[in-house]
Amino acid sequence: MRQIINYIVLLIGFSTNIFSQTDSIVKSEAIAPEENNIRHDILILRRTIHNSFRIINGHGTPTLNKKELEFCIQHRFGLLSSGYEGAWGLDQSNIRIGLDYGLNRNITIGLGRSGLGKTSNGYIKWGIVKPDGTNQYKTAVTWLSDMAYVFEKNLTGLSPYYYTHRINYTHQLLISRNFGLGRHMFMLQLAPTLVHRNLVETMADANDVPLLVGNMRYRISDRIHITGEFVQAFNKRITENNKPAAGVGLEFWTAGHAFQITCSNANALNEFRYMTGDNGSFGKGDIRLGFNIVRRW
Repeated sequence: MRQIINYIVLLIGFSTNIFSQTDSIVKSEAIAPEENNIRHDILILRRTIHNSFRIINGHGTPTLNKKELEFCIQHRFGLLSSGYEGAWGLDQSNIRIGLDYGLNRNITIGLGRSGLGKTSNGYIKWGIVKPDGTNQYKTAVTWLSDMAYVFEKNLTGLSPYYYTHRINYTHQLLISRNFGLGRHMFMLQLAPTLVHRNLVETMADANDVPLLVGNMRYRISDRIHITGEFVQAFNKRITENNKPAAGVGLEFWTAGHAFQITCSNANALNEFRYMTGDNGSFGKGDIRLGFNIVRRW
């Protein structure tokens, strides 16, 4: 009798062990695809945050990795409202060529030249908070300081005209946040900004202009995003004549290139110009098509 009881206990224990192993295998098989999806989403999160260096006209939060080099061509056509006589803006163009280099993972420097105003600029970006691609670190914070020098001839009639009159500064605190993982990822970026212009056209214009820049990105697929941008100035001495810069875009990513098709009311491509310049009115059809081409090594 005792042998029979021992046999039954042994059989029950063996059966329980088999079912527990089977259950653990089933659970592991059920979890594995989810874990794979999480890993995929983390990779997409890292790529979405770090790939796009510019959004329409302005900067995003990313900085380049150490010794990374990026070449960018930005092009804006004329006004669509010019009609068939002006080929809907195709007869006009403004181009900026820029080169960016990563000193290390957190610091990027850049140089550029724009045809409008014959303006050259140099800047430094410092990645204060860089996301590591995990769920708990989806926020990025970057500081940007830009100095632009206008080589255009003195058209103001001001005498004496010093070299310091040609200099303009832009300082931004870029803060971006990714919401959600998976296919429909949404990124929102806000950037408190201060533009200082050493020389303004009239005494009524402000030298210092505080602004708020907003950007967004919506992920359609791994390599296709919809982007948006809006710039609002807060100094009353400029807002009466300055219309907010705004735009939308569609960007495509390949292994080493990015192509960004844009539609904006801003003509300038340097920070201080497109933020504080005389941008067109959407209501009057003052819209410009453009594109950005980016190559990274």
